[in-house]
Amino acid sequence: MEFSGRTWRPAFERWTPVIEATSGCAWGRCAFCTLYEQERFRVVPLERFCRDLDELKAVVPSARRLWLTGGDPFQMGFRHLEDRALAVRDRLIKMQTIAMFASVRDIKRYSDRELHRLSLLRVGGLVIGMESVDDRTLALAGKGYTARDVTEQCLRLERAGMEYSLIYMTGLAGDGRGRATARRTVEAVNNLRPRFFGTTSLTIFPGSRFERRVREGSFATASEAERIDELIELVRGLSFRTFFDARSPTNAIPVAGLLPYDRDRILATLDHARTHIDEDALAAYRRELREP
Repeated sequence: MEFSGRTWRPAFERWTPVIEATSGCAWGRCAFCTLYEQERFRVVPLERFCRDLDELKAVVPSARRLWLTGGDPFQMGFRHLEDRALAVRDRLIKMQTIAMFASVRDIKRYSDRELHRLSLLRVGGLVIGMESVDDRTLALAGKGYTARDVTEQCLRLERAGMEYSLIYMTGLAGDGRGRATARRTVEAVNNLRPRFFGTTSLTIFPGSRFERRVREGSFATASEAERIDELIELVRGLSFRTFFDARSPTNAIPVAGLLPYDRDRILATLDHARTHIDEDALAAYRRELREP
C-alpha cells in the first residue's frame, strides 16, 4: 500500500484500517493550522485506490470499518466518492462504515439525494472539525462557513442517515471570550445528534496566521484556566447523549466519558484542575506541543 501524504486520524479511529484516498488539504486557510502547508491537495487515482484495497482485503478481509486518509476526503465530490465506496463494497463485504474527515463547506456541495446514496453505500463516521458554532470565532479561524451552516449541514447528514462526529476547539475565540463562545455552541449543537463530541485546544504553531497575530499584538491567547472554564461550560450544557472526549494532546487536562451519565465525574475532574491549576506549568506544556 502507498501513502504519499501525511497519514493522520483521530485517536478513536486508532484501530481502524486505513487507506489513502486524498493527500493534502483543499482549503488550507484555517488560521491555526500548518499541517498540510507543504502538500498540494490531490485525489488518489481510482486504479491505485483499488490496488491498495486489494492488499488491504488480503490482510483484513472481514473489516467492518475503514478510514480514508487525507485532510478532507469528502472534498473529492460525489462521483469520486461513490466510485470508491462501490470499490470497497465489492471487496470488503462486511463493511459497515467508511469514515473520513469532512468539512462543513464540502457537505454543502452535495445534494440531499447524493448524501442519501452515499449513506446507503456505508459512507459515514464523518469527523467534522467545526471548531465552534459562533460566527465571530469561525471568521477569526478562517473556516469559510457560518454558525448557521454548521447546524444546517449536520441536520442534512442526519436526514440522510449519515453518522458524524464534531470537534470543538477551546481557546479559539481568544482571551475573555471562551465561555460565551461555548454557550453559543451548546445552544446550537443541542439540536443535533453527533455520535461523538471531541475537543482540542488552540495551540500557536510556528508559521500559522495565529502566530503572526500574537506577535503583532492583534490576538491575545486564552489562559489555561479560561480553557478549563470553557470545557466546563460545554460539559454542563450539552444535553444529548454522546461520547465526550477531551483527550487530544492539545488538551492539558484530559477528560472523557459518556454524556449525560459521566457528566458529574468529568465536571469534578475539571473543577479540581481549575482550583489547583498551575498556569505556568500548563502554558509551558503547550509551548512544547508540535503538530502531528
